[in-house]
Amino acid sequence: MVSPKSTLTVIVTSVCFVLCLSASAFSSWPEFWISPDCISGSAYSNQSSPSVADGQTNLLAVWEDERVSPYSDIFGARITPDGEILDPTGIPICTASGWQTWVRAAAGSENYLVVWQDDRDVDYDIYGARIDLNGNVLDPDGFPISTGEGWESSPAVAWDGTNFLVVWSDDRNPSAANIYGTRITPQGEILDGTGFQISDETIRTIAPSITFNGSNYLIAWELSSG
Repeated sequence: MVSPKSTLTVIVTSVCFVLCLSASAFSSWPEFWISPDCISGSAYSNQSSPSVADGQTNLLAVWEDERVSPYSDIFGARITPDGEILDPTGIPICTASGWQTWVRAAAGSENYLVVWQDDRDVDYDIYGARIDLNGNVLDPDGFPISTGEGWESSPAVAWDGTNFLVVWSDDRNPSAANIYGTRITPQGEILDGTGFQISDETIRTIAPSITFNGSNYLIAWELSSG
């Protein structure tokens, strides 16, 4: 079982500043490397902002990764409950143009769903990709979840036993961003079109978080006057 402790370890070399991901597991205390290519210096880049999902057999860690370009891409790795890294150099989930950031993941019965904010089309949109339990990327570079006018940002995702629910901050109302969501099947079908409105605030609503307790979802968010 993986401890909730997670750390970012900083390595400074003579030519670059490298940020690598590590985590902690009871079986390999105090820590193990999720992205070991950073140790040898083969990835001149940062790996940052990790998120993790607990699957049926293994966990999936996902993160922002700059090894391919100066922009952030999305990579992941499966990790066993004993701390064994099944994908030592990482799985490229999305290496599309532009920035892919704010990555989150959830585990379903058939696959994982990874979501992020993506500016390949100038404004931030919400994209996602399914990863099967064997680590295969079913939607290379992702599929669009919400690409309306304005920014769609800071997504979160949870699984309810039947479908995933993806939520995000949405600027479609110019007076104030609010939280929207859509259900997505394990087959990648978007059930709620452009999304349904969840919050109705008069000031900017950002950074939602979501969980499912077996009966209902609970979604929390931040109100920002900035």
